[in-house]
Amino acid sequence: MNGEPIFTDLVGIMAVVLMVPVIFLWLERRTGWKVFDYLPAIIWIFLTPVFLSNFGVIPRQSPVYDTFKSFAVPLFIVLMLLDINIRQAMKVAWRGAIVLVIGSVGVVVGAAVAFVTFRSGLPENAWSGFGALAGSWIGGTGNLAAVAESVGTPSEQLGLVVIVDNFVYLAYFPLILMCKRWAKPFDRWTGVSQAQRDHFAEATQQVERKTHEVHFRDILTLLGWAFVAVLAANWLASLVPPLPPVLTQKTWALLLVTSFGIILSATKLRDVPGTEPLAMAFVYIYMTMIGASADLRQLGGGQFFLLAGFLTIVVHLAFVLLGAKLLKLDVSMAAVASVAAVGGAASAPVAAGYHREELVPISIMLALIGYALGNYLGVATAYLCHLLT
Repeated sequence: MNGEPIFTDLVGIMAVVLMVPVIFLWLERRTGWKVFDYLPAIIWIFLTPVFLSNFGVIPRQSPVYDTFKSFAVPLFIVLMLLDINIRQAMKVAWRGAIVLVIGSVGVVVGAAVAFVTFRSGLPENAWSGFGALAGSWIGGTGNLAAVAESVGTPSEQLGLVVIVDNFVYLAYFPLILMCKRWAKPFDRWTGVSQAQRDHFAEATQQVERKTHEVHFRDILTLLGWAFVAVLAANWLASLVPPLPPVLTQKTWALLLVTSFGIILSATKLRDVPGTEPLAMAFVYIYMTMIGASADLRQLGGGQFFLLAGFLTIVVHLAFVLLGAKLLKLDVSMAAVASVAAVGGAASAPVAAGYHREELVPISIMLALIGYALGNYLGVATAYLCHLLT
């Protein structure tokens, strides 16, 4: 569409950008429409601004988008990581945590294998899209956004990543739930004993739970320390020599701010409530802006990207099975370790509750470890795929 967009000023653009996730998150929560079972809110939150920018409601490019992304992406990285309690997770569910790591390595290996297998049909710079996809399947949407921003994944390709992420997940998640039926043969195969299951059930009762009551001082504290961490990461990144096109100054800043977030999680800041809602607010606004910047007419290789996504998940599951066998995990804990990475903190408790209720707090802890791994391994995936170009 030709001509000036309807909204070009900061207030107008932000009003539209903010209302898109507000409307679809409300519809998903309140209506119970079946369409959201197959196409979750995040898909609509990404695609709606694509149409809004192409039909002249908001601009495709704006300094508003650039300014927001420059501080929001590192901020939500720090905020997401503040909830991590690695010591407690390793104490209570160290076997599950190790299988999570093994499964995450499986995502990296699977992405590299899939990239080589379907390389001829993939779009240009697909290595950056595979890094973003790996970030999502090791951590979550926040990691997808962070890795994409750091390695420069094109907006159009990021849209493809979001679609592949969700469509592959539609096949993956029912499998994770259905595997509960295979508990007895699976447990015989891995060699887990009833005594081990009972001991684990007792240990899960020790998991600490964080309050959900949030005050304005909590928000100020979180934002203040997050900006300090971002400032320190940006300064240190300017001192590290870049190795383009993957390890740019933005990538070093991402890795450093991830490290600072993990370090701060070992302090009293971990007890401050409000981290998750504040971080996810930034994530959803970011995804809306990325949608507005995308031109899906330039999209290519979608079918190959989808096949590559399925192959990546298959390799991931093979690594999880190997880890479960080596560490003698039962089917429920193996399933939770897998979904804690691929599904993140939103889906892990659902799968855990379906398998065994006492696994819910453990699933959240494992998902948070996935958040920490996602940025490192997402960048590693992008670098590995670039080497294979």
